[in-house]
Amino acid sequence: MILPLLKRNFCSCIKVFLILFAVICLYTTVIIYMYNPELADMLNDYQKALPEMMSAVGMTGIASNLLEWIQIYLYGFIMNVFPMVFAIILGNKLLMRDIDRGSMAGILTSPNSRFSILLTQVVSAILLMFLMLAAVTGVGIASCEMLFPGELDISHYLLLNVGSFLLQLVVLSIVFLCASFCSESKYFYTFGAGIPILFFLIQMISNMGEKLQNLKYLTIYTLFPAQDIIQGTGNAAAGLISMAVLSLLMFSGSMIWFCKRDLSL
Repeated sequence: MILPLLKRNFCSCIKVFLILFAVICLYTTVIIYMYNPELADMLNDYQKALPEMMSAVGMTGIASNLLEWIQIYLYGFIMNVFPMVFAIILGNKLLMRDIDRGSMAGILTSPNSRFSILLTQVVSAILLMFLMLAAVTGVGIASCEMLFPGELDISHYLLLNVGSFLLQLVVLSIVFLCASFCSESKYFYTFGAGIPILFFLIQMISNMGEKLQNLKYLTIYTLFPAQDIIQGTGNAAAGLISMAVLSLLMFSGSMIWFCKRDLSL
């Protein structure tokens, strides 16, 4: 770990961090505030009137408690899209931009190994993603306790956010793997941003009907065991472990390739 580089990374990403954190918190508090019979009936009517659109964004099902309500209306779309955008921005700011602009040459001339440099960038991205989702989780718990004290199953809510974090680690690992291979930003955006977005679009399509359900096996978002976590089944562990292992493999692959590649800077 290179502490000056870690500090630089946090300073360069703090503005984006705060903006996306504020947006996610806004959605979180609004959705929690809307947990009442009248608004629930209104959203259920939307599901009946626009079934395909609501299914595409993962907002389907009838909530019998506050945790199910949050899972339906936050973790099918909002908690996937905005952290994914953050992951793509992190990959660009922490790695791809320096390679594309040639400023990576100055970093590599320091008395630090390529492994230490990329490890610092990867750890910076993981820490920033963790801090964002942890802070959002704290806001969610505080909002629930203020508006509906005692109604949130906090242990399962925390586990749901652990799953969300692991899913975003997979997205981050894809982004960094592509950034470690690419030499220009245009290729990074094609693959580093394109692949996670494509996975999410496939997930949206697979949600739209029985004939398209098998498409879910082509996307990483199927690994997120949100329903199993909510229902408290033992099947959730397999999905969580799969996401952790997959992200570890891809982060390792990006570090190995970055250390060996010929950087024309």
